Amino acid sequence: MADLDGKIAFVTGAGSGLGREIALSFARAGARVAVNDLRAAAAAAVHEELAVLGAAVSCGPLVGDVSDSARVRGWFETLGQTTGGRLDVLVNNAGYADVDPETHARMRRQIEELTAGGPVVTALDATRRMTDERWTRMLAVHLNGTFFCTREALGLMVPQGSGRIINMASIAGTTGIAGVTHYSAAKGAIIAFTKALAREVGPQGILVNAIAPGYIDTPLLDVMGDQRAMQTAMIALQTAVGRLGEAREIAATALFLAGPGSSYFTGQVLSPNGGLVI
Repeated sequence: MADLDGKIAFVTGAGSGLGREIALSFARAGARVAVNDLRAAAAAAVHEELAVLGAAVSCGPLVGDVSDSARVRGWFETLGQTTGGRLDVLVNNAGYADVDPETHARMRRQIEELTAGGPVVTALDATRRMTDERWTRMLAVHLNGTFFCTREALGLMVPQGSGRIINMASIAGTTGIAGVTHYSAAKGAIIAFTKALAREVGPQGILVNAIAPGYIDTPLLDVMGDQRAMQTAMIALQTAVGRLGEAREIAATALFLAGPGSSYFTGQVLSPNGGLVI
């Protein structure tokens, strides 16, 4: 296990799923952890779990939307005041997925056509139907949120001459996923942002990497609705290890990137995906 004794970490979107598991894994490795979530109750619950482990940063949960730059600035001011201006690790994990009802229906028809022996003749046409609001909201949360939090984190990391920034991407950003072009675009942009920032801040002692998970068994997949069991079974069949990933496996990747063993990694995209993408 990576040694994070004495480190200060901040994990966004930590109320459930990957964010919660990452926060707890950091705590078990010796870090003090601050958490954020859009849902106040979820953020408070994880903060309490960290407190039981003796690992919660005393500022309490930082509740709100990462796409609100003023709110983000306030979180980092609070965090800096609480930690004496120190931050060692930022994990930009906050995000969501969405699929509109018509695309759900068309995906169901495609599965029916495929299981009947094909051909698949139903077109998704998801991008043609996508509204401005769905597109801009997706990029606001994932891409703008990553930028806003990173910009404020650099205000703490640059003066201390060290830091780790871990951005949550996805195989959607490395290969693209039909039906969710807005999600794929956001994750692809995060990967490009990661690489550019790594070049920029490497000389200042700050390492920046991304994780691009495959399909992980978390509440994020609830967006599949009543098709979740069927779709995940099909995904498992296409995955070399024959199953979906678990949150602990992504947390282990984040723990590696936060720890001393990754001191020569920057600008990289680590993709724990079980062999779905090779």
